[in-house]
Amino acid sequence: MNDRLAATLTLTCGGTAHTIQGGNVRAFSLRLTPWGAEGTVEFVLQDDQTRGGQYTDGVLADFQKPDLAEVSLSVAAVRSDAQKDPTIPAIATRGLVVERSVTEKIHDKGFTERPVLYRRYRVRFVDAARALWRQHHPTLLTVDQSFQDVLDANKGDKITLSYDWDTLSAAVPMVFFHLPRAAGASFYDLVTWYVSHKAGVLTFDHTAGTYKLSKTKDASGTAAVLPREDVVDLTWEIAEPARYAPRVLNVSAASPKLSAITNQDAATGIYEDVVICSDVAQEGDDRVTAETARARAPATRLTLSFARFPAVPVSPGSLVTVSASGGFPSSIRTPPGDLRVLELSMSARALDQGPEADYGDTATGFEIELGLLLEDQDDPFVSLPPFVPPKFPGYLEGKCVSAVGEDTDVTYEITANETTSVDEYKVEIPSFESKQIKAPYMSAQATGTFYLPVYKNERVRLACFFDRAEIVRVLDHRPGARVPQDGQGQHLLFGKSDKSNTSMLHDYQSDKPVLRVLRTNESDTVLLRLEEGKMTLKVEETEGGGS
Repeated sequence: MNDRLAATLTLTCGGTAHTIQGGNVRAFSLRLTPWGAEGTVEFVLQDDQTRGGQYTDGVLADFQKPDLAEVSLSVAAVRSDAQKDPTIPAIATRGLVVERSVTEKIHDKGFTERPVLYRRYRVRFVDAARALWRQHHPTLLTVDQSFQDVLDANKGDKITLSYDWDTLSAAVPMVFFHLPRAAGASFYDLVTWYVSHKAGVLTFDHTAGTYKLSKTKDASGTAAVLPREDVVDLTWEIAEPARYAPRVLNVSAASPKLSAITNQDAATGIYEDVVICSDVAQEGDDRVTAETARARAPATRLTLSFARFPAVPVSPGSLVTVSASGGFPSSIRTPPGDLRVLELSMSARALDQGPEADYGDTATGFEIELGLLLEDQDDPFVSLPPFVPPKFPGYLEGKCVSAVGEDTDVTYEITANETTSVDEYKVEIPSFESKQIKAPYMSAQATGTFYLPVYKNERVRLACFFDRAEIVRVLDHRPGARVPQDGQGQHLLFGKSDKSNTSMLHDYQSDKPVLRVLRTNESDTVLLRLEEGKMTLKVEETEGGGS
């Protein structure tokens, strides 16, 4: 279709907002979705004042600066019947520039020095979160904070967020993530993964350039009647339902459970299993609730192509009615209710690509392609951008914490979680401001037949997931446990200090095996020694004791 469009373009670069007249725009493309925007825009600027003309290019110097550049673009039809319909709504969006170029047009005729009399600029932009968070690869650990706190701390000054989701604001024992660039996931992927995992909604306000994270889709708004004369074709995309039945499988040996979720469209014997491993029954129940509420496939959708610029709002989130009230014939299929705009795709190219046509005017003629994707207003399926799931676990080192005994005592402390009753260690993480996190009490070394709790200040390695951590390895020996290599010994050292302990040492002396068991309590000692042809049992008090 051809239509005359008034474009309002503001390009902010080098700290200055430059307003580009709509008549200077030569091409643009847009893809607007519920979660963001991407687009390109091309415009011309004449620069002939030094050759007797009236125009100066005031953009070039700022355009070349490395400052973060921003785009605000709005387009609306200019109709000859504007008095009849003066309020044709504009399509508007905004974003940050991620690519820019400028082509200088050299004038060959009439000037010996062949000057540049005009330039053609091109920028590609995307919404701020996609532009910045895709370059954000932090490693973070928080304790007793909410994921909303995490978002606020990482959003930066170009991203505005609002929230309507109790899951986001609830404090959790820990949040951990690591996003190495080589693994492919960025902070943008993490946020999208979280929204998908928790069955939430991410929306972008194209006019304000702000984001909202919600528990459910916004169903508010009044549907506008779509005029038949605006539309060329309607295509119904008949959605294929999910043919699997979801199941949540808890593989914990202490509390195994398989929970089936009903899907009336599932084929017999076809499943999608979500596997968790937790001794806490509530965690399994919560996952079943989330998976039950999750919509597995979209309902039937409608695509529209247009004969002219639409006379009703068509930005993502807008509601429209396609029915006989707008002039559509009764012979075509019409939806039972209102439709929500899910995606808008638009490309436009000026009919005259030269530098002078409508230059400085507010509008110019374009050849336009415009299409919409619409969904049922009540469709619970949530569309999200594609994402790379963050990789877990990541690994941290810490030191175990114990309040038992004196500061110098080698003690351990195990506490029951107030919510889950699971026994836990406390572990201090020096690399994150010595924050203390909790890890389940379980055997971290050898076998379960050895009861060797991790002691105070022992270095441990933790496998950290998004909201939990596990001790997977101990990294050092307690003071006094290591023995000289010459004796090729093995040593077990029990107890709280060098003055209160029991030592069991096996080593070689004169190439003969020797076993020594020594109990020490201050100056009182008991020694059992087994060696070649000899057994010694000695009880005595010594000066200062020791092992």
